[in-house]
Amino acid sequence: MKRTTPRIAISNTGPLISALQSNRMNILLQLYDQIHIPADEIREYRKHGADLEIRRLIEAGFIVVHQDFVPEENEAAKAIASEIANRPITRDKNPEHHLPEAFAIILMQRGDLGAVELLMDELAARDVARQRRVPFIGFPGILIRACWQRIIDPEDVLAALVECQRQGTHYSNKLINEIYESLKVSSSRKRP
Repeated sequence: MKRTTPRIAISNTGPLISALQSNRMNILLQLYDQIHIPADEIREYRKHGADLEIRRLIEAGFIVVHQDFVPEENEAAKAIASEIANRPITRDKNPEHHLPEAFAIILMQRGDLGAVELLMDELAARDVARQRRVPFIGFPGILIRACWQRIIDPEDVLAALVECQRQGTHYSNKLINEIYESLKVSSSRKRP
């Protein structure tokens, strides 16, 4: 059955960088019609050397950049950034460094965008999103979903996570192995 409702997501830097690092942007293109990001994220993509790829996705209309925050949203973002910085699991205690994640949460709270979920890996920011009942998924979850939908197989998930880890993403070997083993078991049950 063809989907008629567009699937729109909001993202911070992590999942898009991971998709680019692992050469799996095609998965995001299959799962979402559009991804919205706060303008503050553009600096992060530049730092990771992904500026050109992100610019191409913006030009194609797949990524939409937002910088149109009203004063109330700016104040709310500062408060959310402070919450993220004050979480015990946060390594970076500077609230200013968490503004991109905070603005992503603000975008999720806008009803007019029709976003279905927030793409975010950072644990403290996910904790704050959970507290606000904002649905989120990280890059490993996106890969798992793609595997369940038979877009990729468990070996592709493993290869993507290992490549991200090799490039500096903080996925533990334990997490990677648990995901892979779980997907191998579930995919072997689905085979006729």
